[in-house]
Amino acid sequence: MSIAVGDVLRVVAIMAWLDGNLNMNVFNAVIGGTGGPFDEADIVDDAVAWMNAIYGNMTGSISDELDGSEIAVYVYDSVDDDFDEVGTDPWTFNPTSGSEQLPRGVAGLINANTIDPDVQGKKYLGGLVEPSVTDGLWIAAQLANLALWADDWVTAFTGGTSGASWIPGVWSPTRTNFYPFSGAYTIPAIPAYQRRRKRGVGA
Repeated sequence: MSIAVGDVLRVVAIMAWLDGNLNMNVFNAVIGGTGGPFDEADIVDDAVAWMNAIYGNMTGSISDELDGSEIAVYVYDSVDDDFDEVGTDPWTFNPTSGSEQLPRGVAGLINANTIDPDVQGKKYLGGLVEPSVTDGLWIAAQLANLALWADDWVTAFTGGTSGASWIPGVWSPTRTNFYPFSGAYTIPAIPAYQRRRKRGVGA
């Protein structure tokens, strides 16, 4: 199986705490432009590079007790209405903050708009540390880092290995449709709290 223009991808970024608990975020993108078909391994390599670019903005803001573990990529199967695995690669992302970590439910929240006003993407960023917060609000430097993270999340890019054009956005399972990001997003200054989810379900 190869990846073609128009395919909708799901990228799961998996991080692991020292105690073995996992922290996951799920991203979606559609392959745009022209060319292809694209090799699966090349697409997975591009997904790792994409996550490195996004999360690299937060390297110094995330506890060094939380490290990258694996990047998994899936492609939407319209016949069975599910996502089939494309492949996985180890993820060597290594945060560097040695400060005391915030409670694990506390997270930075980013709300990203799509081209449909009724559809919005949402990401919770865990593993942040106590010096990031003053008087119950994110400090300015942390908000700036979150904005850089958001910029890389919502901006289209070209895969350095495959050469494929990636257009990030939101996959709506209820509408069975992909919605590209508009480029606009909001970041609350008040830290969010992410509730526990069922095992294996990402943010």
